[in-house]
Amino acid sequence: MNNAVMTIVWSVVLLGVLAIIFGLGLAIADKYLHVEADTRIEDIQAILPNANCGACGYPGCAGYAEAIVNGEATSLSSCKPGLKSGCPEKIRAYLDEHPNQDGTINPIKVK
Repeated sequence: MNNAVMTIVWSVVLLGVLAIIFGLGLAIADKYLHVEADTRIEDIQAILPNANCGACGYPGCAGYAEAIVNGEATSLSSCKPGLKSGCPEKIRAYLDEHPNQDGTINPIKVK
């Protein structure tokens, strides 16, 4: 084989070895750096009208859902577009059925 072909072969082999090493590194990092997400945030966001208007005082429905789950929101009636569709009552019922990790019920009122 000539010199140009050997250069290409060694380049491909080197890239393949590097791909395997980096792939294993990413797999290990994924296993040890995994963060458990609270699925209640996504569930409450699905109940909200997803208008992302900010009328509740939070940056969109995702921010409001996160504040509800974390107990930072003061009322479930802050979502103006969701008042007519009964979102506060649906969220209250959901929170009653899905307690916090320590078993306590989120005390946020509908108001």
